Amino acid sequence: MLRKLVLLVSALSLALIGVATINCGSTSNSTIKPCTGGPFNVVGDWNGTFTGSNGTTTAVGAIDSSGLAAFFDSTGDTALLPAITGTCSFSGTETLYASFLNGGTTLTGTAQGNVNSTSSITGTETVNNASGTFTLASSAPLSVAPTAFSGPGWIGQVGGGGDLLSLTFTPTGTGVGMTFTGIDITTNCTVSGAFTQQGTSNVFDIAYNIAASGTCTASTFKGIGFESSTDYFTVNGNQAGTYLYADIQTSSGAFALEIYP
Repeated sequence: MLRKLVLLVSALSLALIGVATINCGSTSNSTIKPCTGGPFNVVGDWNGTFTGSNGTTTAVGAIDSSGLAAFFDSTGDTALLPAITGTCSFSGTETLYASFLNGGTTLTGTAQGNVNSTSSITGTETVNNASGTFTLASSAPLSVAPTAFSGPGWIGQVGGGGDLLSLTFTPTGTGVGMTFTGIDITTNCTVSGAFTQQGTSNVFDIAYNIAASGTCTASTFKGIGFESSTDYFTVNGNQAGTYLYADIQTSSGAFALEIYP
């Protein structure tokens, strides 16, 4: 699937925020239009359409208040776009991560574009000398307000077929934030972390920790998440309910996690 993403240059990526640069009004790249408004509030959930010479693919994701913009497709491949903070134009590094299920390959390239409004972002990208375009549209993956998950018995599954996790959630009392503890059943590693709500939005900044024990190395990762009424990886028989998604970036790649009762 990553090969398809590369051919499409579909940037499913968590922005390397420190590398990304904001280029308001620049004419050095024809895809970046002069600034005509903003800054816009782009914190929220977004759908992405990525198009290149080999066709089109779609992805879901979110943007937080720091500009972290991450998207994943139905196989768990992830794209991190440059930081998108609401400034009317942006440019910088994007990174494509094949899910661990798809080999875990990482590729880097560049992307640039415009925030046209609170609901529309457009741009172009180049990875491995292949070029394409992308369009992001604001979305509402959950028809009700997000809620904090609570109690034991939650299952996490990576990319619709990877590691299985058994989790217990505890609401934090701050918005609909929540902490979690549990076991990665596949690796027998102990995991923990937190979902911190961005304001009142359906966007969570994520801390994901692995404890040192046995063959498990102590690690701390970050990510971004959201709740949805869709069983995106079809791991729960498309049953009605609320699903929690996490797109986690690690030192060696990225993975998308679907959590459900």
